[in-house]
Order: sequence, then C-alpha cells, then structure tokens
Amino acid sequence: MPTPSIDWPLVRAAAFRLALPRTPIGGRVGERLGSGTGSSLEFQDYRSYAPGDDLRHVDWAAYARSELLAVRLYREEVAPCVDLVLDTSRSMAVSEGKLRAYGELAALLACASSSTAADSRVIATAAGDPQRLQRPEDIQRSLTCDAAVSALEGAHLPLRRRSLRVVVSDFLFPHDADALVTRLAREGASLAIVQLTLREEAEPAADGGLRLIDVEGGGEMDLLVDQLVVRDYRARFQRLQLGLSTAARRTGARFVHVVAGTPLRDVARALAVAGVLEAA
Repeated sequence: MPTPSIDWPLVRAAAFRLALPRTPIGGRVGERLGSGTGSSLEFQDYRSYAPGDDLRHVDWAAYARSELLAVRLYREEVAPCVDLVLDTSRSMAVSEGKLRAYGELAALLACASSSTAADSRVIATAAGDPQRLQRPEDIQRSLTCDAAVSALEGAHLPLRRRSLRVVVSDFLFPHDADALVTRLAREGASLAIVQLTLREEAEPAADGGLRLIDVEGGGEMDLLVDQLVVRDYRARFQRLQLGLSTAARRTGARFVHVVAGTPLRDVARALAVAGVLEAA
C-alpha cells in the first residue's frame, strides 16, 4: 500500500491559501464574507426596524432626518467549506516520483485550506465517510494509493452544497469530461481541477518494444512503441486535456496540469496563476 512521504517544512514554506470566489459564499460563521446578513463590518443594506432588533444597528441619523426607524444590515461572516477530492487509485503511485509529487501537492492544498481558515474535508472514496482536515498533517491518512478505481469513477461523491472543491487526479480513466466536470461543479461555490501526471504519461517517447502493465486491472500487453504509436497517444492525451479544460471553462471551473518532478514552489505559483491559490 504505497503512501507518499511529505517534507512538511518545504510545503509550509510555500505560504499560500485557497483563492475564494468573487461571489459570496455560504458556510459556518467565520472570517469570510457570506451571502446572508450578519455582524461583520461591511455594510450591506437597510430595512425597517422590527421589535427585537439590536438597537446598536439602528441608523439614528436617518431617524433624526425622517423619523423612520431603519436598521443597518451587515454582510455575514462565514468560514468557507472546502471539499478536497483525491484520487487514491494505484495509477497515482506508478512510480516513486509520481507518488512523491502527489503527496507534495496534497500537502500543499491541505496547508492552503488551513491558511484559509476553512471547514475542510478530504474525500478519497465514494463509499466511505469524508475525513475531517483539522490540521494539514491529517491529509496523510488519506494518501494511501491502493484503490482499484478512482473515487471519481463512482456514481456519487459526498460533496457539500456551496463548498469550494479541489479535485486531484491524473484523469487517466475512461470518462466523459463534460459529464464529470458538470457533476463535480453542481451546487458548488467553486471548482478547481488539478491533473497530475508524469512527463512520460503526457509526452511518451518511442522506446521500441515494451510490456505495458495495468496497475489497477492487473492486465499486461506487449506493444511496439514507435513514432506512429506515440503520435496517436499524444493526440488522445491532448483530447483528454482539451475536454477537461473546455468543460472547466463552461462551468466556471479552473483547470491546471501539474507535471510530477516540478519544484513545489513552481507548482504553487502555477496554481496561483490559475486562480486556485493566492499568497497568504
């Protein structure tokens, strides 16, 4: 059961948090502005006074002018809900390099969620209960890559309404990009799709005769990997990425491709450029 080791000092040095959507969000009482009214310092609107209203919110200056009691309404403060969806299938651990990059990426997102002061959960399986992410190190409980299939292949994921959703996978499984992204985005506040692959998974070389092993299904196949095969594979991989990025744009989601082996700080910057993270 492969589980990545994580250099936590290196991850924490990145110092990023999740970027929040520009539209108001919903969640528990906390630090970020929500869609309802509450007790923050940001003025939202007026309404007529009703018995029981807090007299501290009465606009006495307006009353002096009009003799009408009006109450100031303020934007409520909420802690955003974050659903971090992780692909823990065996394809995420086909090499030590990919497994290490997967662990670093997951830890970076866990630290970013913590810096966002969010109510965060990790969804690594469609069958089990999500795991609460009370501190970044809790992410390690959900990084064992031994599942036969990705949680994303299940018919249902326990996503919360109005949650910020970040999905990490290589997406190297049969799927309809439009249907998958639409399902992930449905009733969410935001969606970020992060595809993690090895460089050779995106840009294989013509290496001659190879034995291909399906790490999830257990099947094997001998294949002559020549220029024609490589060209066909690259074209199919590009269609896969185009499908994901196009579906993301249609739903207002963000799509980022991360190549295993990229320095963590460069990964964090790429996520920030894409609008997934922001400087803490």
